[in-house]
Amino acid sequence: MTQLHERQIRLVHELMYQIKVREVMTAKVVTFPPTATFREIQLCMKEHRFSGTPIVGAGNELLGIVSIDDIISSFDKGHIDDPVAEFMTREVVTIPQNYSTIAASNLFHKYHFGRLPVVEAPGSSKLVGILTFGDILSHLLLTINSIAERFEEQERNLARTMERPIRDTLHFELAPDKFDLAGVASTMVKKRIKALGVPPDIARRVAVICYEAEMNVILHSLGGYMDADIREDMVRIVVTDEGPGIPDINKAMEPGYTTANEKIRALGFGAGMGLCNIKRCADDFSITSSMKTGTVLEATVRLPAPLSPPAAEENLPRETP
Repeated sequence: MTQLHERQIRLVHELMYQIKVREVMTAKVVTFPPTATFREIQLCMKEHRFSGTPIVGAGNELLGIVSIDDIISSFDKGHIDDPVAEFMTREVVTIPQNYSTIAASNLFHKYHFGRLPVVEAPGSSKLVGILTFGDILSHLLLTINSIAERFEEQERNLARTMERPIRDTLHFELAPDKFDLAGVASTMVKKRIKALGVPPDIARRVAVICYEAEMNVILHSLGGYMDADIREDMVRIVVTDEGPGIPDINKAMEPGYTTANEKIRALGFGAGMGLCNIKRCADDFSITSSMKTGTVLEATVRLPAPLSPPAAEENLPRETP
């Protein structure tokens, strides 16, 4: 029972990297125009039992948000019957619909909000939904049992014998600031090694390494690429970026150390744990960096042998467009 519980916790962590906000959010959102009064909004909140609502303009453009705290303040200050435009919260933290739920979870943890307005894309103010942490938990609970069953089946098939040597290399181009593509490489590598019968805990370690390496290139570099060399006894991940390099590698390896700017942190990234997580998940790890040529990271995860190739070639993409 304890092992099953631990496996479910690992699955939850993995799912939050993969599930996008658009899959979890509530698309039908109760909104109000800036001309609405606090009393109108308070009566609607009471009737429908929610504690905050976005204020939108033409084209569903997000202008602000009104929370239950704002309603209480309007009673105290005597403007309960005034339009909300003058008093609403205008500096609103949002989350793009293509971001992962782990990014949303980081924002919930950082700001302790009850909800996050979901916008169409990074830099957009068009409202497309609303997200609560409860939405994330409900989605995870609905899917975790079927995921766990698949992992159990995978574990039962680990005894297959290897019929031919395994050697496969997946190549991924990584572009800066392409947050909506974050997780593509890690998902594809994980699918490939799962098809070879790699145990779930090892597959998860490989996926975490790939994801953290992807994010480092996307957040901090001018672009680069990742090669995942899959063999019968190991997965070797090499990530090369075009700079700028890391001034102090020892400092960069310290938990919590980050050079992320405020914009990146506001999006829920840049916690300073990427390199630490990679090293923790790898059996062998090395990193070299130059301020002139960029950074090369190499991480190896050893696999139980022998592994068996898939019974038939799967239609898995071998590289990103």
